[in-house]
Amino acid sequence: MVRRHFSDIDIEAIIFMAWADTIPFETIELEYGLNQNQVQAFMRKHQSSNTYVRWRKRVEGRSGTKSKHALVTTKTSAKQKF
Repeated sequence: MVRRHFSDIDIEAIIFMAWADTIPFETIELEYGLNQNQVQAFMRKHQSSNTYVRWRKRVEGRSGTKSKHALVTTKTSAKQKF
C-alpha cells in the first residue's frame, strides 16, 4: 500500500464510504486512490478489531464483497452519495 497521509476528515469520509451500501469500492478508489485491498487494510488500521470484523461480515453478508463493486451496485454513480 502506498503511504498516504489523510486528514482526519478524509479518514472519516473513507470509513463512511466503506460502510455505505450504495458506495462501491471503485468510488473510493477514484476519490482517494485506495483499491479494495487497501480499503480493507485502512479499515483494519482505523477501526477497532470488533468494528472491523462487523464491517467485513456486513460486506460479505451482502452477497460477498463483489456486491460493493460498481458493476453490480445499481444505485450508484461515480460520485459520493452522503
